[in-house]
Amino acid sequence: MKLKKSYTILILPNPKDKPYRFILTKRALNTIIAASAFLVLLFLFMGGSYIVMSGKVWELESLRKVTKSQKLQIQTFASTVDELKKQMSRLNELDTKLRVITNLDTTDKKNNNTQVLGMGGQKEADLSNMASLDEKMHEEALAKMHDEMSRLKSDVLKQELSFQELSDFMKEKSSMWASTPSIWPVKGWLTSGFGNRVSPFTGSWQMHKGIDIASRSETPIIAPAAGIVVKEGFEAGLGKAIKIDHGYGYVTSYGHMSKTKVATGQRVKRGQIIGFVGNTGYSTGPHLHYEVHLNNIPVNPIKHILD
Repeated sequence: MKLKKSYTILILPNPKDKPYRFILTKRALNTIIAASAFLVLLFLFMGGSYIVMSGKVWELESLRKVTKSQKLQIQTFASTVDELKKQMSRLNELDTKLRVITNLDTTDKKNNNTQVLGMGGQKEADLSNMASLDEKMHEEALAKMHDEMSRLKSDVLKQELSFQELSDFMKEKSSMWASTPSIWPVKGWLTSGFGNRVSPFTGSWQMHKGIDIASRSETPIIAPAAGIVVKEGFEAGLGKAIKIDHGYGYVTSYGHMSKTKVATGQRVKRGQIIGFVGNTGYSTGPHLHYEVHLNNIPVNPIKHILD
């Protein structure tokens, strides 16, 4: 009978101890070597898989962080855009009310493209719900949010232009009111009105282009509106006189003054003293002759006195 080839393995724990003896057949040894190789390969495979899985876990965690950041951005943008829309709506409402109050034609506003247009166009998505969209749609949602912000900026610019138009209109109106004669130029008594009358010097009928206000000598005379003195000096019939151009077609004249306190070219304000009541020129006593001309046509000054 043929003996099987075998191998003897000795293990010496230390030189003084009895060695451990193992006898392995060639087949058993081959089995152990094969198993060891398998275990090594298995270890290498598991180690590689672990590294790959660790990388995927890290990548997944990174994607989760990016997604969370995108959600926060979307929520922040949604809140900002909604608030801006509310503010724009309030501003647009105020703009419309101001235009009604000032009688500024809103059709001009549309023609000049200064009106804040509706927030519409195509139907808009509910921005507050964008944060709950699928992750694959976050980028698209953010892009829409940025487009919405750009459109809001454009609407803000249009609203700014509209308010600038209103501001210019109000300034012009304010300037016009400041330049419209509207108060008594002197304290006194009305002795002669506007229109045809019998001249105290000729006894015949003539057109009286202003009104006469009797007052004590040296009573201050004030400008009934803002303007520029275009004439100051002596004038036949009116004696010492002043003429003020108020703009917007209004010009006022003052006669029979004792002295003046302004010079030609000087700018005056409503209520500013421009001279004093006198008796110069053709006059029967101390008084002020006061005229108002609108577009070179004499009008009744009484209709332009509000106080």
